[in-house]
Parts: sequence; structure tokens; C-alpha cells
Amino acid sequence: MTVFKYAFIRGIKSPASLILNCAMPLALIILNPDIGFGPLAAEQNRLPFLVALLIIFGGFYVARSIQIDKMDGTIIRILAGPVTMRSYLVQNFLSAMIPMTVLSIIIGILGFALNGWELYFAVGLTICYAFLAATSIGLSFVWSCLFKDKEASSAVFAVLITMVATLSGLMLPFSMLPRFLQYIGALFPAQWANRSLEAIVEYGLSGQFWLGILAMFLFTVAFLLYGGKRRLV
Repeated sequence: MTVFKYAFIRGIKSPASLILNCAMPLALIILNPDIGFGPLAAEQNRLPFLVALLIIFGGFYVARSIQIDKMDGTIIRILAGPVTMRSYLVQNFLSAMIPMTVLSIIIGILGFALNGWELYFAVGLTICYAFLAATSIGLSFVWSCLFKDKEASSAVFAVLITMVATLSGLMLPFSMLPRFLQYIGALFPAQWANRSLEAIVEYGLSGQFWLGILAMFLFTVAFLLYGGKRRLV
């Protein structure tokens, strides 16, 4: 069994992954369709931002294969064979990105077909969620370098992301945060996801939206480069 197939099956079988990546986001989209558009719309309905928070957790849990391989010593046996570190990381990244990308597309399709979203909004939301998922997966790789215990990793990650989500404006409207907290939040990719979401809800596919996408892409590259160090073994 290839690394990709093994990681893919293990990721989608995770109960936490199934709940965060399937049930909760789709239920929110179906049960709370009224988003609203235009100025101040981001403060009136927090649905896209709540789904983004679930995407962050979902990306983390679906990409935990590396941490599990590191804990039980599987990664040492894998790298002792014909699989290189780069190939191992790429296959794990793709195995996590496929279900997250499919989820993002389904959210866009459901919103467009059932909730009457504008096409630009459905497409933009799909792009934003996919890039946010990629960033979360990259962060999961970095997390694998820092923690050996799976339970401690999950507990600390939950606390950290809750704090980051607050600073980034995903839990509260960005305009409600003090200026100095907005500056601190800019150090985290979640704020750039929030900026893209606010931009597309209020103004459409504006330059601010694409700036947030670019920032998340750069965060993803940085996380993958750091997570690819030999510290994994």
C-alpha cells in the first residue's frame, strides 16, 4: 500500500475528521443559508467564518498521519525503504488535501444550488476554504515536529486555535477587535482567511480577497518547508 493510499484511508476514517470535515460544515450551510451580502454583512452573519474555523480543525485532524507515523516508528521504516522524505511529505499532503478540497467544492455547490448564492461568491468561498485547508495541513506538519504525544498535541492545538481565531476575527467581527490585537492577528494565517471572507461577503472578488489568498499560500509554503525538515525522524 502506498503512503498516499494509507494516509488517505486513515485520515478519512478518523471520527473527528468525519465530524469536522463533513457533518458540521455541511449542516451549517444547509440549516443556516441566509448569509447576506454588502457592507456590514460580515458582522450580521458569521456562518462563513464559523465554517472556516471548522476547516482549520478539520485540516489538522485529517493530516495527522505524519504524527501517528512518528509516534509508532512507522516513519523510520518507511524512509528506510525506497521512499524519500520529499515523496513522503507530498503524498501525505495530497492525501489530506483531496478530501478537504472536495469538501470546499461541495460547500460551494450546495450554497449555489440550494441557498441562492451568487456564482462569484460560491467560487470565491471554495477557493478560500481550499487554501485555508492547505495552510491548516501545513501547520499540522509543523505540529508533528513539535509534539510526540497525540493527546497533548490535540489539547494544545485546540487552545491555540481558539485564541488565534479570536485574534484573527473568525469568532468575533474583525472591526470589534482593538487595533493592537489586529496587528498581532496578522501573524497568523487565520486572519488572512478572515480578510478574504470579509472582502468577498462585502465587496466580492476584490484585491483584498486575493491578497488574503496569497498570504495563505505563502504561509502554506513556509509551513511545508519547515515541516519537511529531518526533525520528523
